[in-house]
Amino acid sequence: MSSDRWTGLFFIGLGALLFTVIIPWQVEPVAYGWLKPRTLPLALSVVIGLCGLALLLRPSGDARPGASRWGRAVLFSTVLGLGLGGVWMFGFLVAAPPLALAIMLLAHERRPLWLILGAAGMPALIWLAVEVLLERPLP
Repeated sequence: MSSDRWTGLFFIGLGALLFTVIIPWQVEPVAYGWLKPRTLPLALSVVIGLCGLALLLRPSGDARPGASRWGRAVLFSTVLGLGLGGVWMFGFLVAAPPLALAIMLLAHERRPLWLILGAAGMPALIWLAVEVLLERPLP
C-alpha cells in the first residue's frame, strides 16, 4: 500500500473522529445567531474525510519526502507554532496578518497582489466569519 493511501486512510479517520467525537464535544450549542457554531466545523470535517477518500481511491504515487522536505516541514511547523503563540499573546487581529504573510513567503509566493490578499484579506474573512456571522469572539 502506497504512502498516499495510508495518508488517505488517516484523513478519513480524522474527518470521522472530528465529525463524531471532537466537534460535538468541543463546540458548545448556542441559541443565538443564524449560523450555528457547529455548522462550519462539521462541514469542514466532511471535506477532510472526502479528500482522504479521494486520495485513497486515486493515489498520485508513492511520494516519500527527502531530508530537505522534512527540514521544510519543520520550518513550516515552527512558524505555525510561533504564530499560534502570537495569537495567544497579542490576539488574532495583530498576529494573523504577519503569520499569513510568513507562510505565503515560505511557500514561495512572490506576487504582490496575492501577498496582500493573503495577509490582509484572509484574516479579515476569518474575522468576518467568526466574529460577525458566528457571533463568537476570537482571541
